[in-house]
Amino acid sequence: MALALLPAAACSLRQKPTGEDYYAQGQLNFATKEYKAAIENYQLVIDKYPFSPYAEDAEMKIGLAYYQQKDYAEAIGALDDFQRMHPTSKNLELVTYYMGLSYYDQIGREDQDQGKTEAALKRFQELEQRFPEGDFAELAHDKVLVCREMLARNQMIVGNYYYKRANFRAAESRFAELLQKYPETPVAPDALYELGISLEKEGKRYSAAQAFAAVKKHFPDSNYAKRAQTELTKLHEPIDTEEDPLPLVLAETGYGGNPDDSNADKIVVRQRSDMRGTEVASSSGTPAYGADGLPNLDALAAPKAPDPSQPDLPSRKPGAPDMMRAPAPILPKPTGSIAGAAEAQARAMTGLAAVAPSEPSLHQMSPSADATAPAPEPTLHQMTASGEASSAPLSLSEPPAAGPATLKTIRLSSNDPPLSVILELSGPVSFDKNLESNSDGSTATVVLKDVTPGPGLQTHLAFDKSIFKDCNISSSSAGTTVTLSMRPVAHFAVVPLEGPPRLLMTFTPQAGALKTSAAN
Repeated sequence: MALALLPAAACSLRQKPTGEDYYAQGQLNFATKEYKAAIENYQLVIDKYPFSPYAEDAEMKIGLAYYQQKDYAEAIGALDDFQRMHPTSKNLELVTYYMGLSYYDQIGREDQDQGKTEAALKRFQELEQRFPEGDFAELAHDKVLVCREMLARNQMIVGNYYYKRANFRAAESRFAELLQKYPETPVAPDALYELGISLEKEGKRYSAAQAFAAVKKHFPDSNYAKRAQTELTKLHEPIDTEEDPLPLVLAETGYGGNPDDSNADKIVVRQRSDMRGTEVASSSGTPAYGADGLPNLDALAAPKAPDPSQPDLPSRKPGAPDMMRAPAPILPKPTGSIAGAAEAQARAMTGLAAVAPSEPSLHQMSPSADATAPAPEPTLHQMTASGEASSAPLSLSEPPAAGPATLKTIRLSSNDPPLSVILELSGPVSFDKNLESNSDGSTATVVLKDVTPGPGLQTHLAFDKSIFKDCNISSSSAGTTVTLSMRPVAHFAVVPLEGPPRLLMTFTPQAGALKTSAAN
């Protein structure tokens, strides 16, 4: 009988491992940095017990194990699969952060291809939008700043490359694009000054003067302000003193497009008075995250049934390399809203006259529940030298839908001689513009859509000052047309402004036109 029972006893000793057993062994391998073995055990959980309560967490841990092995391509693939398969998981914030890190750790020099930088920036922005109050929001914000500065420096290098080869038009485009997309970065003063130099080399003296004036206005304490003043003295060109010259020069460069065309590429930085940080205590009293922001993993004395809701990544040991290998840049304190000026230029190219906060494109997903809720509208704030957000926001919002409005008045700008015409409106408008020139002069036409003239507005205005002759206003069912006659001009731009809503029509005279008008 004993011999008959022996095989049965042996079989009972070799019980089939359960999903819990494979998961516990994987956790132990992960804790001891045996990441290859950990991946194998996590994969066994998924393959053999796909409906186990540990299967979802095993999928996530495979991606994290690949990241710890620096196998970034596999990590990105695994974490991306997790996001698609589990869109309401409470671990999405963690997964998104490590997807960003997988790109971030591959960033090379600023003179190399920035594809990884753009991919990392996209992930960290996504995290900030969806989890603005989460544990990783501040870490993601630091890396957003690093990525944006890296992209700005790359643009600067390309612009300088074209400038050194006398391709000033291409250099102008790069510098203007930098100012539009990355106005808060430390290289913005350099880019603005070089934009003025490029315009001057192209013979666009008036536009160059506006660029140098913008350097003085926005960065008066920088070395570039003194150099800009020297260039202004040499140019002897009039400066628009009524409005910020930066949106004028950006509009005149012809670099168009809204920097926020894609919701997925939106940069959103939330300013919070309640800084939660990353030292969040777990239920056991041990900090859930280490000083580097990586989740802690309590040492496992023996395999046990773990809680699949806890991210079990090891914290950084004393003396070990910091996972946040690139520090957040210290940004100079700007004196004016240079990003707001870039925004005005973008609206000038898209034909919209005022802005309002845009709707968030992503929804905040609660890490502790499956339901989703709209995230509060975030804004981008200027950063001071101490790293704190200042009160002046750098808004990169989308323009609102234009509605019916009234054209109140049309007047010349107050600077002498005036080179701009201001259209004061009751609200935001969309418009089309056109310029026709011949040897006798130029005619600029702006069609204001869904706009009616005010009751006291005359249909004909005689300016006869500076380069301007007269202005005619007509209306139809489509809107109001403003036709301005003047001496020959090389270019004109329409810059939407707000507070109050108005359109600034600014002109670049042809060589000699301004001197002729002054003599007359």
